[in-house]
Amino acid sequence: MKDKIAALGQYLVKQTGKNFNFKMIKPDGYYKGVLFSYGADDYLVTNDRAELLGTMEVIAMRTALDYPTKLVRRYTHAKFDNISKKKEESIVVNRIKFYIIKL
Repeated sequence: MKDKIAALGQYLVKQTGKNFNFKMIKPDGYYKGVLFSYGADDYLVTNDRAELLGTMEVIAMRTALDYPTKLVRRYTHAKFDNISKKKEESIVVNRIKFYIIKL
């Protein structure tokens, strides 16, 4: 989990060109170890491409009835509906290749 947060942090540093506090990256409670949030943006981060594609497929297939009522609004947002159209990017951290998708 720490490796994934570090990879996402390095990715965000490259994108913004600014340093920031890595503690601001929050792991998701429903999709543990794969979905992370930073500010208003959500990111899928993993070092296994099959896991990434599987998670994308699961997220795309789920409807509002599949989530608890408190979480329906969050996980049925338009950014999760268009997940298959998003482009994945890769970053290498500590000789491990991570795949990142910004939702």
